[in-house]
Amino acid sequence: MPEPNLNGHANGAAMSPGLYQSRDTAPAFEVKFLLTESEAIEAEERLRTRLGPDPHADATGAYRVTSVYFDTPAWDVFRRSDKYRRRKYRVRRYGSAPTVFLERKSKTQQRVRKRRTALSLAELPALSNGVAADWAGAWFARQIAARGLQPVCRISYQRIAFVGTNHEGPIRVTFDRTAHGGPADGLAPESVVDGQALLDGEVIAEFKFLASMPALFKDVIEGLRLGPRPVSKYRRCIEAVGLATEGRNA
Repeated sequence: MPEPNLNGHANGAAMSPGLYQSRDTAPAFEVKFLLTESEAIEAEERLRTRLGPDPHADATGAYRVTSVYFDTPAWDVFRRSDKYRRRKYRVRRYGSAPTVFLERKSKTQQRVRKRRTALSLAELPALSNGVAADWAGAWFARQIAARGLQPVCRISYQRIAFVGTNHEGPIRVTFDRTAHGGPADGLAPESVVDGQALLDGEVIAEFKFLASMPALFKDVIEGLRLGPRPVSKYRRCIEAVGLATEGRNA
């Protein structure tokens, strides 16, 4: 497989465009599609020879992602209450790696900005125990405490991703399959093995870029006649597991 064209953005090629952005620039775009398996396979084939593999991928080109999502006892994130509708907080892990990531994802329509901090899995309990102001995850601990957030669900899925860059910076496409979810039993993003299925043979694809949609993405989307569709694994999990039932706390 050819190496992605870095065009001077070697450090950005492996990261999500939403992470590549600085605070002084506009958020990146993430355009979602809900595909059939055959549509996803065709899209992957069209992208495979033009982009590189995600560095997290194993020999099969895929990797497992597990995230713990946070919400309030009143389910303000799920219910899109004022001051909660545009941000999600989560702890993410790739496969069985000893590193986890504290993430805040801010989204307005299709524009996204992310903040992420890497920690060792052993450091994660510190989020519940009080942290020093200079600890790497202190910003995350402060923000979830200020918003009254706590772990509510875990979601695991298989991801295939392709990365590259153009003159504007990194570009990235992800394909998520076989998502399963269940209630969170703590902060640790342990893989969900026997949880509720969240995708009925569907594949969630996301096309991610900084400013104008790359010509390669346009070719794939128009060639397969794909239409954007909002879909949230988090919302599907809460609904499928029945977590946000009336009067039930997290």
